[in-house]
Order: sequence, then C-alpha cells, then structure tokens
Amino acid sequence: MRRTILLQILLWAAFAVSAQESVLADMEPFLNVAELLPDDVEVQGATQGFAIHGRYGFSMHDKGQCVIIDMRRREFVSTYVMEGNTGHCNNASFGVERYSSTSAFPLLYVTECRGERACYVNDVTLTGSRLVQTIYYDGEEITGPADWAVDARTKRIYLYCTIGTLRWLKAFPLPKLADSDARGEVHLRAEDAIVSMPAGEITIPQGSHIHGCYIFLPEGIPPRPTRLHTTDIVTARKLAPIDLSHLGLEPEGVAVRGKWLYLSFHTPRDVRRNVIYRLRLKAHQR
Repeated sequence: MRRTILLQILLWAAFAVSAQESVLADMEPFLNVAELLPDDVEVQGATQGFAIHGRYGFSMHDKGQCVIIDMRRREFVSTYVMEGNTGHCNNASFGVERYSSTSAFPLLYVTECRGERACYVNDVTLTGSRLVQTIYYDGEEITGPADWAVDARTKRIYLYCTIGTLRWLKAFPLPKLADSDARGEVHLRAEDAIVSMPAGEITIPQGSHIHGCYIFLPEGIPPRPTRLHTTDIVTARKLAPIDLSHLGLEPEGVAVRGKWLYLSFHTPRDVRRNVIYRLRLKAHQR
C-alpha cells in the first residue's frame, strides 16, 4: 500500500501542472456555418470533430455527416454522410498516408466514441468517402469511450482515454493500410504503446488535436465550465487553460491552419449553427 501511494506521489510530481502562460492568444469569432449553408441543405446530428487540410475544413456530426467548408473563402462546399461512420464522430484528424496516388487528401481518422474504442480511417474527397480501415484498442485497463488523434509530423496516433478516474494519453506508431487484417482491421494492445502520460484533470473531455509539441484538449458542456487545455507531449506539463465559459457553447473539434488554431463549437438544439472561433498561435510556441 505504501509503495502504491509513493508511486502515485512520484507520478504526479513528475507531471505537475505548470503555471506557464498559454501558447495561444487573441481569440476571435471566425464564422458561423449556419450562415453559409444553403436553405435546402439538411444537417443531422450534433457538431463533433473538426479537421483541416489545405483550405478545406471537415466538420463532423454525430452519426457520420460531414460538412465541408472553404476556410479561405469562408464558403460552404459540400456535405455527405461518410461511409461506415455510424458513431459519435467525436474527433477527426488527417494523417500522412493516402489511399492511392490519385487521392485528393491524406487519410482522415474519425473517432467512433460509442464504446468500441474504434477509429474509422477514411479516403475522403469533397463529394464522398469510403471506409478503408478500422483501428481498435483491445486493452482492458481503460474505461468508457476513447478518442483518437493523429500526429502526422511524428507518424503517431494518440489514444485519449480514461484509466481509473484519470485522463491519459497513449501514443502508438501510426498503422499503415498494409497493416490491416483480412477484415480491414488493426487491433492495438497496451504493450504496443510507446508513450503513456496523464492528460490532467479534465471532467468532460471533447476533441483533441496535436500540433508541434502540444496537444489541445477542449473540455466541458454548458452550463458547466468549458475550457481549452494545452499539454506539452514531450514534458507532460500542462499549460494554463483558456476559459471558454463566457461563450455559452460546447467546445468540440479543434484543428490548426497556418498561424491559427480553430475551435469548433456545438450549439445546443441547433445542429446547423456550428460556430467556429480561432486563436492565434504565438510565435514562440515549439
């Protein structure tokens, strides 16, 4: 018992919360998707994960609808229901590999988040998608749903999960399409993890996004407090969170384009009103 308590004390000492300033500044409204949507476009399911590649933003909705936005022109592009993506679609991120030499985008990784601990891997275009792989986590130590986020720079995929009462981040080498079994699946185990670290005290986890050495973790549902957390994935230090409670919206997906971090919000009882804010990345961030 004494050894267990000592181990816990040492662990939290090693990953102590840092009072460093944030690497983000100057939050400002960017757009409201409802103002871009044609009247005849129907949106079903609450706003969830968000990913950006080039000029295009992919806004995921519960049960698989994807709304694509031209982030440069701030215009609606298209929408469709992604093949096989019947889960909560809580997070989305682009990887490195492309399905073929003619694929318009790298593979898009979308979190299932319904309890199967699955990640849907998709070959996407501006007009449709196909499910080309499913990644599962088979470890017994985590509880509840789990999120997936790809770090394209290091070719790792992070599992954002709960162990006991704590949020954790586990990193694995990013599987290739060639690693799929005959059913198009990849099953990861606890022993496959190459990094494991606490993510901090996050009551209601939302999306996640990795940029450089940092992972950005939105938290909360109004009227409870909502925040944007930042963790250094090299040192495991937690930077000062940004309070989002004054917006009265539920933070969901997060993605980076250029010098800006974009944070996508769900508006309760209004699935068309996907409000997106952005925060400037400070020049000194690693």
